[in-house]
Amino acid sequence: MTIIDNNHHGIASMEDKGMQKMGSGSSNNYVLGNTSDEIERLKIQSALFEPLTRDALLKGGVRRGMKCCDVGCGPGEVTKMMGDMVGKSGKVVGFDINENYIKYCKASTKQKNISYLCDNIITSQTLPAETFDIVYSRFMFVHLSDKANALKRMTRLAKKGGTIIVQELDHAPDSWLSYPKRKGVNTLRKIYVKLVKNAGGDPYSGRKLYKMFVDQNLDSTIESYSPCLVMGREPFNSLGWKIALSLKPQIFSLGLMSKKEFDDMLSDLKEMSQDPHSFVLYARLFSVIGRK
Repeated sequence: MTIIDNNHHGIASMEDKGMQKMGSGSSNNYVLGNTSDEIERLKIQSALFEPLTRDALLKGGVRRGMKCCDVGCGPGEVTKMMGDMVGKSGKVVGFDINENYIKYCKASTKQKNISYLCDNIITSQTLPAETFDIVYSRFMFVHLSDKANALKRMTRLAKKGGTIIVQELDHAPDSWLSYPKRKGVNTLRKIYVKLVKNAGGDPYSGRKLYKMFVDQNLDSTIESYSPCLVMGREPFNSLGWKIALSLKPQIFSLGLMSKKEFDDMLSDLKEMSQDPHSFVLYARLFSVIGRK
């Protein structure tokens, strides 16, 4: 896989070529965008991870009547799940920096025990300290430049004796394993890692969570999983090429791929998605639960 430099004078390996970081891990750091297509992709991804998320919430002690917060809620799929789990006597707040996601959440959520706020976890003064029984986040830390401060702020929101739960992916080399092997899978992983780094995030955040929890003096446990996507079976087989399409505007705006390179990658991913003999192990999921 190659990457074209901004002046188009040559090419360099994607892992080696350095580029100036964009953004500061705040409002412009989500490289996949917030279009309606990306919201639909996130809903498919959420369905894939729902069993692991539900398991983490149960292990974290979620029950009826609790007050919970979903930090970086995106389109609100986990927020709604938590709303069902805490019941009518409970309360859930979905919290995201992206106004488009919050608007979507408010329009698509019917549960009366759920509310949404548009704010930044790093700078927010909206939510009072020691309010929630469970403070949860999924797939947010990979996009942050100041992960330690975000966890500190999440810990502050939890009641004494409350629980902080973070689930995050780690996009290490060879973590996206395809069999039979497809070039497009590793190409997509490399381009995603590059874009996350350029935006000020950390694609290897998953492995770093446990130490961060211990540093916050949280009584913590850690688990890790490798989600398997079987090709030829809807809807999870489409996640690869849908990720590529969500990344497309950033890829072209930064000159990271030529049109032919992108089309070749997309074609390979779409072809693989229809091959019933194939599967893909996605990035490792790390799940950390800490008691305050």
